[in-house]
Amino acid sequence: MMKGKVILLLMLFVCLGSLVGVYSFLYPKTETSQAQIIDEHSKELEEIKEVNGIEITYNGVRTEASDQPDSQYVIVDLTLKNNRETVYESSIFKITLVDEENYAHSVDSSIETKGILGGQLHPDRTNRGEAAFLVPKGHEYELVYTDHLRTGQVTWKVQVDKDE
Repeated sequence: MMKGKVILLLMLFVCLGSLVGVYSFLYPKTETSQAQIIDEHSKELEEIKEVNGIEITYNGVRTEASDQPDSQYVIVDLTLKNNRETVYESSIFKITLVDEENYAHSVDSSIETKGILGGQLHPDRTNRGEAAFLVPKGHEYELVYTDHLRTGQVTWKVQVDKDE
């Protein structure tokens, strides 16, 4: 009876070891990377940051008037570059704009923008596009890119000219 329990325990350890081995083979190096600034000498508006092997460049911002008197469209121009060895699934739902009262706003697709930021991004490929946000009128915002699956996040301060 005792011999059967020992054999059963050994079989469970072998199964557990096999599962850990398969997982580490299929998902190597999945630790969370810290967001970092890649180029500190970038242009005044252009800021390059990286999260989990994806290099994101904030190229600039523009505004457009909205039909709502206290709101405006803030349109940010971004470039995504895949430095990973695997395909990256990009989504506009990973991008938010936080207003001066700390409310986060999602991308508004009702306004025409240039480029496409969502979809598959293959290794060593780059996509550039704009994301529009309908936000309360203001002059300072924070752009947030969150990699939900790998829990990485990068942010940029977005300044809108008072004349716009």
